[in-house]
Amino acid sequence: MAELVRVTDGDAAVAVLRDHGCVIVEDVLGPEEIGALSDAVTELERGHPFGRNVFEGERSHRLYSLIVQGRPFEELAQHPVALAILDGTLQPNWLLSNCQSIRLYPGETRQPWHSDDGFYDVPRPHSTPLGVSSIWAIDAFIGANGATELLPGSHRWGDDSPADHEPLDVATAEMKPGSVLWFDAALWHRGGANQTGGTRLAMTIQYCQPWLRPQESQLLIAPPDVARQMPPRVQAMLGYSIHPPFIGQVEGKHPLRLVDEEAYRASRTPDSEIAERILTRPDAITG
Repeated sequence: MAELVRVTDGDAAVAVLRDHGCVIVEDVLGPEEIGALSDAVTELERGHPFGRNVFEGERSHRLYSLIVQGRPFEELAQHPVALAILDGTLQPNWLLSNCQSIRLYPGETRQPWHSDDGFYDVPRPHSTPLGVSSIWAIDAFIGANGATELLPGSHRWGDDSPADHEPLDVATAEMKPGSVLWFDAALWHRGGANQTGGTRLAMTIQYCQPWLRPQESQLLIAPPDVARQMPPRVQAMLGYSIHPPFIGQVEGKHPLRLVDEEAYRASRTPDSEIAERILTRPDAITG
């Protein structure tokens, strides 16, 4: 059975993530943060149906689009450990792809093997990651309650699948509450089976390169009047940002201007100035 590398900070995780495709950062969240997330998810789950298929989990609660459901989710998405890993792995102006919770109930079965970037029609292996995924342990992760199973190094595979590599060297992401698993979105993995009498709660947040379309339509989930109340870094990862020269523009302007013109002017960067110059004067690309 493969073993996962464990580190204690985001900077140390970057090199491990590049080489192995996955890494656990231990003891990131404290009891108050864990409690706030657990309480927020529990309230939102009331009356929510189980998943619609074996992928979502027919014995699982899976909540989507949580970035607009309160400050605990905003803070998790922009946690310093997350920013260190994402800034060290993806291109500047990376985006939030999805923000979900997953609670496995007794009797939940294993997911099929999959990669989180499989819906992007880009030949494998990728020269640079298309995205990065995180799974935060709100409850303890053990093999018996459905801890995520991974195939370290599989982010470097081509078009082959786990069936082409049997017998598989599987790593199980056993973690204490407050620890977090990070992996290249190209890595093959699956949710485990819950064979215990209790539930297992996780937060999963995925991010993508700034030139890719996120899984969730973040600008519909958080339109300008909602995004106006959010921290600047969260606004940027939602798409109220420009990836040079002008990916993300609205009517030739920086999208942050729809949220807060004053904040936009205070945060103008060389990139945003170049983008708007190109948009208003196309000859500036060469001039």
